[in-house]
Amino acid sequence: MIRVLIAEDSASSRAYLKYIVESAEDMEVVAIAENGEQAAELTCRLRPDVVAMDIHMPVLDGYSATRKIMAQCPTPVVIVSALVNGNAAQETFRILEAGAVAAVPKPSGPTSKAATQDRDKLLRTLRQVAGIDLSISNAATADYATPCAIVKKSCRHRLVVVGASTGGPVALQAMLRQLPATFPLPVLVVQHISPGFVPGMVEWLKNSCNLPICVAENGQRIEGGVVYFAPDNVHMTVCPTGRIVLKEAPMIHNVRPAVSYLFQTAAKSYGADVIGVLMTGMGRDGAAELLMLQQGGATTLIQEKSSCVVYGMPGEAERLGAGQYKLSPERIGQQLVRLCCS
Repeated sequence: MIRVLIAEDSASSRAYLKYIVESAEDMEVVAIAENGEQAAELTCRLRPDVVAMDIHMPVLDGYSATRKIMAQCPTPVVIVSALVNGNAAQETFRILEAGAVAAVPKPSGPTSKAATQDRDKLLRTLRQVAGIDLSISNAATADYATPCAIVKKSCRHRLVVVGASTGGPVALQAMLRQLPATFPLPVLVVQHISPGFVPGMVEWLKNSCNLPICVAENGQRIEGGVVYFAPDNVHMTVCPTGRIVLKEAPMIHNVRPAVSYLFQTAAKSYGADVIGVLMTGMGRDGAAELLMLQQGGATTLIQEKSSCVVYGMPGEAERLGAGQYKLSPERIGQQLVRLCCS
């Protein structure tokens, strides 16, 4: 039985979240906190498998409560947020930076058309992260090395493709901030995340990275030194002509966008000229395709286990023998620069 602690200051939201969690046969609510201070105290005392955390709460907000939990009794925290759009969404990513492992939209009311979808997304996320051992992962507080600033004028590689899932935003931040403004290659990223969060994640990353970052658009020509994130609910592909094509094709590994789809098209379009990176995440999306890239002569990197929130995707890639380098997010960024450095 998965033991869930709910932290929410709204009485109606508390009741609805409790109803959703208790509707699952494999979950139980062990406690409900009305503010962040209670959430931290109850988490350390009761040791739940996962905490469903609101952002705006009295006494301690979600950010401060998460920091306190991670410092005193590291426990998986899922942010349940109504803030998915615009600048307000950056608050969600600040909490992920503080140590939370995932974020989902706050479920809409039971009469909403999206009620079932929202319920399923929340329960699926709680199941995925429950019981994760956070004692071995310190991605949110890692030291950041100074990026290499000397870049070759010529580099055999032409494209970097990256896939990440659970724990990905903070790992991507750690990797991308190592890349100097002179980094010569386009970087295409698929990050599994709840619908609505991608624009906020992009804005949050802009605050700490040297490269321009954007949400990819259909038909967009890729440029060196720009980071492109796949938008919601479409697969991102790249053509030999250097343009992004977004497709509403069927899901792969029950996700869309899928890392597998991006890696497949990169392998076909760019072959050995690709650098493939697979980072922290649940499942096996992208692992077989990373091997495909490697077998085609591409350079492949995976995030090493101790820095992953979940060693699913990179772990499967390691099992297949698909990773030429196993590195922390910071070291992945530095290695990307070395591959194009003097």
